[in-house]
Amino acid sequence: MISDTNEEVLRRALAGRYEIEGLLGRGGMGVVYLARDLRLERPVALKVPSADRAADPAFRARFLREARTAAALLHPNIVPIYAVHEVDELIFFAMAYVAGETLDQRLDREGALSPETAARLLRELADALAYAHARGVVHRDVKPDNILLDAASGRALLSDFGIARMSGDPRSNPPPSDGGVAGAAAFMSPEQARGESVDSRSDLYSLGVVGYYALTGRLPFTGETDVLVLALHATTPPPPLVVPGVPRRLAQAVERCLAKHANERFPDGAALGRALSQALPQHAVPPIAVRAFLTRSAHLAGPALMYEAFVGLIAAPATLWCWLYTGPGALCGAAAGALGFLLLAPLVVALGRARRLLADGHGWEDLVDALTVERERHCEELRFVYGEAGSPFERALQWLARAATLAAIGLTAALFLRPELAASAEMAVLGAAVGGVAVIAASVAQARTEQRTDPRGARRLRFWSGALGRVLFRSAAFRWRRAPARERELRSLETPA
Repeated sequence: MISDTNEEVLRRALAGRYEIEGLLGRGGMGVVYLARDLRLERPVALKVPSADRAADPAFRARFLREARTAAALLHPNIVPIYAVHEVDELIFFAMAYVAGETLDQRLDREGALSPETAARLLRELADALAYAHARGVVHRDVKPDNILLDAASGRALLSDFGIARMSGDPRSNPPPSDGGVAGAAAFMSPEQARGESVDSRSDLYSLGVVGYYALTGRLPFTGETDVLVLALHATTPPPPLVVPGVPRRLAQAVERCLAKHANERFPDGAALGRALSQALPQHAVPPIAVRAFLTRSAHLAGPALMYEAFVGLIAAPATLWCWLYTGPGALCGAAAGALGFLLLAPLVVALGRARRLLADGHGWEDLVDALTVERERHCEELRFVYGEAGSPFERALQWLARAATLAAIGLTAALFLRPELAASAEMAVLGAAVGGVAVIAASVAQARTEQRTDPRGARRLRFWSGALGRVLFRSAAFRWRRAPARERELRSLETPA
């Protein structure tokens, strides 16, 4: 079990302090054992360099640097270091034991994660990176193998700061002994792949690769050799993250992390965390301006009534008068004018509401997200009340409407084949009764179906999420050339120093 190290030295070093219980894993920096802290009676993970590296002074310094770097970080989503020990030629450190598995093991076992789980894990890791970056630590090896998932709470913890860099300290970033680049090729940022200086945004790129892998079950770049994979990271845009069920905003947040140029990514982990918090709209309460937009405003009921009255009492009679007394030419002009008014008036109202929303710092995407959530919530409520396929009463009305329609068609065919039946009073009464039943049943069934399916809400969502809704917001934005104070403040938070 401990053949990778000098067994006698390790036993002497652990005597009275730790008792090894099993092997947890092996990595590039050493071997990790599950042990028990005999003084505090708690499980710990012991990281011990492998025997062939323990005697290397450069490796020894690097190993101790990892311990010092990680020990200075106290965050709920970073594995804490308890103690560092150096006994003769042996060095090791004790860290918290996380009962669970790595993210890589989870993905191998279950495949892609749900959007909710992936967004939560990425947000926790973004918070951990924001904390480390604020203290000058760049991890440089963010990958699923270095992300532990606690079995009890499900939270993600970042581990293995073996190649981390302390900003401002060139000694903390030595080149690898083999002359290559440090880190996992599949998760490496373009600038790190080129051997350039890296900052916190390099970690966000690696986290973006982790997010892509967690949501799709595949890596954005693969190749036969690490050199090929690094070249793809440095030069090739990743495939779009398009997975059924993954919200657009979550995909956009991950894709922004994968930008080739560091200044196009999120400026820091805090900005990424805020984006991920809003990536699942069903969990976000829309701002008051958006909620007000979704509400059918009472002050619009009066103008809407006047609009309908104008169409019914003025526009239609005027069109008929033009047809009867002034000829087809005038009729076409009147019809064009009426049609223009019919289209222009609602668009003017919609444009005004879009401007009001933009003035409060909210855009087209905020409205579409809120409309989608409202639509899903309303449909869920309707399905609970009326059922997936409608009530028995609704289905009975539909069958009655179909039967009456077929009977009306049969009567019409009979009258066509035998014209003498048209003079029969009984046939006229029967035809009127069948037609009336068909119309009434179909009307009531349609009303119940619309009550259950909310077609008005579907039309509203299609309008605002479609090309016309986008054009309306673009037109409304012309008036707001200067961003509102609230929006400027939010943007300033995401501007790199």
